[in-house]
Amino acid sequence: MTDSLVTVAGNVTAEPVVGTTKGGDVFSSFRVAVNHGYFDRERQVWLETGTSFYKVSAFRALAVNAFESLKKGTPVIVQGKLRVVNWTNGDKQGTEAQIMATEIGPNLNFGQADFTSVRRPQLSGTDPLADENVRAALDGPPADDAPSLQSDLADDAEDDYAEESTADEQVPLSA
Repeated sequence: MTDSLVTVAGNVTAEPVVGTTKGGDVFSSFRVAVNHGYFDRERQVWLETGTSFYKVSAFRALAVNAFESLKKGTPVIVQGKLRVVNWTNGDKQGTEAQIMATEIGPNLNFGQADFTSVRRPQLSGTDPLADENVRAALDGPPADDAPSLQSDLADDAEDDYAEESTADEQVPLSA
């Protein structure tokens, strides 16, 4: 299967959370809202046409840096591998778009940023999505306050990614 690489620009919707895999690697996750619209030249106004929500996951150094750098409302640009997952929670079910981030950065169209270099940690070389703690954090229904995306593209997603399990404790970012 070929990965679908995407780049989205939006805003972080809640404080990122962090956890560790069974192998000891750090991961973090957060949601990004991407507003859609266009400029109506005739009326000279920007018209909003909807919002898409993505659950973003990051691993190792990127996870730590995202956790330490992002907060609710931060305008970000995220690049990574897209997967669409069906979820069920009791009598509710839906579809969620998830991005396994390879790059995360501030959207400098909306402000300025200072950059601080950090030392890169050793990499374990394992597939982070194979870890049950990561799957538990990523799989399942989205937060109650965010609408889920509806799509037929997720028919094979559950076959490609393993079943749910419980995650280690997740800690909200404190600023």
